[in-house]
Amino acid sequence: MVRKRGTYQIKILDKQLICVFCQNDEFQHREVYMDLSPLGETVTEQLTLQSFSCTSCGDIRMFEEKNRFDHTLQKHVSIIEYMEVIKE
Repeated sequence: MVRKRGTYQIKILDKQLICVFCQNDEFQHREVYMDLSPLGETVTEQLTLQSFSCTSCGDIRMFEEKNRFDHTLQKHVSIIEYMEVIKE
């Protein structure tokens, strides 16, 4: 799942993501792909991290996007919610 570049307000497990340094709540998004391999062995797995960079101070937070089961919807949903911020 690749998201477009833009500015987002982010919720992780239904809690608003706030920058711990400047209290800003707007972040730039990008995906980071890391190949996991035991020491000296071939690549065994790829990890996808969601990287959020604060638009005010540049602090970076990274989360692995996992799914959880929502009993009200009866399906798996992402733990991360994205709401795009439109600048006028």
